[in-house]
Formats: sequence, C-alpha cells, structure tokens
Amino acid sequence: MIKRLRITVLADNSVGSPDLLAEHGLSMLIEADDRRILFDTGQGRVLRDNLAALGVCLAPLDAIVLSHGHYDHTGGLSAALQEGSPSIIFVHPAALNQKYAKREHPPHRSIGIPGPSLEALNRVQERIVCTRSATEVAPGVWCTGEIPRVHAAEQTEGYFFLDVDCREPDPLVDDQALVVETTRGLVVIAGCAHSGVINTLDHVSKLAGRDEILALAGGLHLGRASYKQLEEAGNAIGRRNIQVLAPCHCTGMGAHAYLRGRFHSRVQEVGSGSILTMD
Repeated sequence: MIKRLRITVLADNSVGSPDLLAEHGLSMLIEADDRRILFDTGQGRVLRDNLAALGVCLAPLDAIVLSHGHYDHTGGLSAALQEGSPSIIFVHPAALNQKYAKREHPPHRSIGIPGPSLEALNRVQERIVCTRSATEVAPGVWCTGEIPRVHAAEQTEGYFFLDVDCREPDPLVDDQALVVETTRGLVVIAGCAHSGVINTLDHVSKLAGRDEILALAGGLHLGRASYKQLEEAGNAIGRRNIQVLAPCHCTGMGAHAYLRGRFHSRVQEVGSGSILTMD
C-alpha cells in the first residue's frame, strides 16, 4: 500500500498555476512513496518549459507509462527519455500502430505516436514492457492493460481509424489506466478513458477485488457524451463513493459542468501545474 501519493500535472489543456503553459495533451508525474512514474508525456511542446517553471526534475525516474498511442499523450516521449532515462516503459503494443482521425475531406489527420517518439522507443526496445493485461509498475502501482468494452454505449468506433483512408475503425485496445493502491483507497488515473468511464471503473474494481474507489483523475473523454451517458457515468462514479474527482484534458466542458453540479466539492479544478496529494 502506498502511504504518500503526489500527482503533479505537467501538461494539460488548461493551466492551474501562473507561469505554466497549456496544450491539448496530458502528462502527470506520479510520486508514490519513493517511486517516480511519468504517466503520459503530452504533445511535447510544453513539457520542458513546465518542468523548469515548476522546478521539477524528472530524474530519477523509475518508469514511464503510456495510456495509449495518440500524439497528445506521447509527443513528449523523446524529451522525457532524455530528461528522466527511466529503467522501464510500459505500453500496449497496439499503441505503436498508425492512427488517424477522419476529416470531412481528405487527407485525414494522423494522430498516432509522432516519428521522433517512435524513434526514441526503438532506441530503448530492451526497456519496453508490453501491457496487454494488468501489469505491476511498482509495488502498489499497476496499469490495467486492455479494458473490456462491456457497456456498448461507451464504444469509440466512428471517430478513430487505423488506416489513412479511415475505413478500418481503431478499437483502441491500447487504452489503459494507471491504478495506485493507497492506504486510503484506490486512485485511478486515466489518460483519455477511450474505453469508457464505466468500463474503466468496472475493470479496476474487478482486478482490485473491491468496488469502492477513492479518486478518479485525468481525461474522461465525455466531450460528445449525451446527457444520458453523463448520467450513467455519474452513476458509476456515485456507486463507488469516489471522494476526489479531478477531470481534465478531454473530459469536455459540458461533462465537467455536469460533474461539478452533481458532485460539488468532490470535483477539483486541475491544469498544468496543479498538484494532487493523498496521504
């Protein structure tokens, strides 16, 4: 069990502290007792500047965990490897696939891991651990691996593709969350929750063998959610008596407003530079 947990948001769509920069992306430094884990790396445009502004050095870094293979979570990987040089990198093999977002008129947009980040990964192949299933990152910290899509309403088909012509849907099996088992309860950290909030929480509960979850932070990908889908996600959060909600990145303004209206003071405003602590 982790006694001291500190989460520093290094990159996000908004800023939570003066003199910090924002970008469409997510990166968080997870300090769990004496272990330091980088969860995602953002696009890479603000990572180094924000580290300097915060006075944070990535080294020593025990591990990097990539939530999935989109550019806004992996673009800063080359810089992160130079700054922190972790002994191990956790990534689902499908994250390395080409990925596209469909435009109304071609050419469609490439949204996969950028070339410099892929090259950086190739240089450290011996340090990569593939996470198809739940995998321990450090004592008391693990990533979920693939998250089963049980709730059909949370499917992502139609938005993301594996081919340049956008004919082959990307099921995003590489989507995974990070879980920290603290003495106060489970903390779930999502990159984008492409598998869906309900599916993610259900899978974590099944793996952990308990339903109650202390905190949920990160991108929740509810920007296009209907009111009914927001209600269902809210019900899943409520059932687990989640006490700390820190939605950011791709959650969406409407979803953020819904969560704030329903869960009030449990919702924390976060952005680049924000720090969450759970001791």
